[in-house]
Amino acid sequence: MPFLEVKGGPRPRRIKLDGSSVSIGRLADNVVAEDESSLSRKHCVIEFVEGAWQVRDLQSRNGTRVNGGKISKKRLAHLDVIRIGKLEIHFVSPEEAVLNAGTKVSQTDANPALDQVAPQNLNDDILPSIPLSRVEKSKQERPRPKVALPGLQPSPTSDDVSEHFLPVANTIDIDLNSIVGAGNMGSDPESRLRKICDEAPEKPFAASDISLVDMRGQIVHQAAEMGGDDDDDASESIRVFRLVLLTALRSRASDVHVEPRMDRATIRLRVDGMMVLASEIPLDLLRRLLGMVKILCQIDTSQKSQVQDGHFSTLTKGQRVDFRVSLTPAVHGQKLVLRVLDTSNSPTRLHELGVLPWMYEKLRTMANRDSGMVLACGPTGSGKTTTLYSCLREIDVQTRNAITIEDPVEYYLEGCTQIPIDHKQGNTFATILRSVLRQDPDVIFVGEIRDIETAQVAMQAAMTGHLVYSTVHSRDSMGAIFRLLDLGVESYLVANAINLIVAQRLCRSLCLNCRKAVRLSSQQLLKMGRVVDGMPSIFSPVGCGTCLGTGYRGRRALLELLEFSDGVRDVVLKRPTISDLRNVLAQGHYITLQKFGYQLVSQGVTSFEEIERVAGGD
Repeated sequence: MPFLEVKGGPRPRRIKLDGSSVSIGRLADNVVAEDESSLSRKHCVIEFVEGAWQVRDLQSRNGTRVNGGKISKKRLAHLDVIRIGKLEIHFVSPEEAVLNAGTKVSQTDANPALDQVAPQNLNDDILPSIPLSRVEKSKQERPRPKVALPGLQPSPTSDDVSEHFLPVANTIDIDLNSIVGAGNMGSDPESRLRKICDEAPEKPFAASDISLVDMRGQIVHQAAEMGGDDDDDASESIRVFRLVLLTALRSRASDVHVEPRMDRATIRLRVDGMMVLASEIPLDLLRRLLGMVKILCQIDTSQKSQVQDGHFSTLTKGQRVDFRVSLTPAVHGQKLVLRVLDTSNSPTRLHELGVLPWMYEKLRTMANRDSGMVLACGPTGSGKTTTLYSCLREIDVQTRNAITIEDPVEYYLEGCTQIPIDHKQGNTFATILRSVLRQDPDVIFVGEIRDIETAQVAMQAAMTGHLVYSTVHSRDSMGAIFRLLDLGVESYLVANAINLIVAQRLCRSLCLNCRKAVRLSSQQLLKMGRVVDGMPSIFSPVGCGTCLGTGYRGRRALLELLEFSDGVRDVVLKRPTISDLRNVLAQGHYITLQKFGYQLVSQGVTSFEEIERVAGGD
């Protein structure tokens, strides 16, 4: 169901569009009534006309604007923004977003062979067929939103998406000499970094536009437009540091590694889960960079033989991004790792996850239940927290009390009470969860189930009228059941408390600028089966400047949903086996991670090798 997000008034709120008209104006009888001088008494109306939602201006004094342009009447599309003075109204249509998610997977001008790669005879319940030759050419990334966030704590300028989607165990080093120019990388690190930045498709700001903000919120180095030094006047260490941050932001890196070697230091980025070599710098410049970071984090600059942690921020044209800092002593000096907390690179709503329509409906339904448990499982860095945060954002926090227990709290959730655990003070997941149950919660998010005590308290809460979200480390959705039983949780608790288990992986999306069509091998045909019936070829990565030579740009979530039906509960209560679970799941709507991945391969979203890497054993 579409809805409106109203911002700019006394408090943000959501209005569901059920077919009734929504009037906007100063009078109290309007659905959106705001005492705003720019509003007329009856300013405009949002109404359902001829199968679509539209906004119509009611001959108002100051007019109505949609996406910056003044209108008299306009049909609304997903994420259109209506502005009236300070009032800002976002039109959100999750169904439209989900149905259109597959349309941005092709670039027909890049390869004439695309006409032969359109999926044939796909099961619509698994993934809708999209004729790739008809899909219009589109940019893979949406524009980076500009947000200004108060406070000093890490905020939704990233989530995991922070991890946008998160590190994976495998790493590769890619030599960027072919991309940034031949020669010794260490000879001119600034030009190497600038070259990478110039290859990025989006350039909303430059390095000189970055203001450095310390952990107390004080601006230490101002951007040039705010009166600070521009690139020509700034010192070398400030120029290089700003360039490193700009490179990380433009390449959508989740982490920056600055590693000392015997005669130089290397700068590597974790982009889409893989390590990419960006540049090399002299050791004396490394020492100056480390000193600058320590000043920003306000930690002891004289200590070099102990682990140090901190955080700082950047402000760029109204947008704030937080960085978490870790300094660790190594053989040749301290290694610096920056975690980039930038939510503009990651999905924040369910309709942005790119899941199948029936999966989206299932997750949204579960997110609005009054009780039960939703478990997310997968390895570290698979996007579990991002998915559960998206579910939490579907909850009306104005009418429900939502509390999160996390280790640590990294991303701000508006309207939720967020509690960090502290092992030194004896505050574990289990002890805080027991305390939270006395805080009259409606929704509880438990960062991770690690022991039987946490599992039992969480499941008992789910059975006594609370909606509980949590994560557990397991290989797949069926493995999560056996993991809980292995912890010692009673089978009746597992069977009756859990509503849904979501298994997740992250696969890299092919770069639309350089991917190429390749013929299917016999082994690939055998593995993918009927998914590729009638398809002579799929896509393979190549590598270009836009994707830093990796052949991939961005990531997609692979989801596997296991809903607890009566049949599943019966099996869990009777000492289940994997074959028993598979037999009962085969009778319902169940798609494995690998099968989901093969559908993305058939649509040209990712490569066969990438699915084998992240979900090949499933």
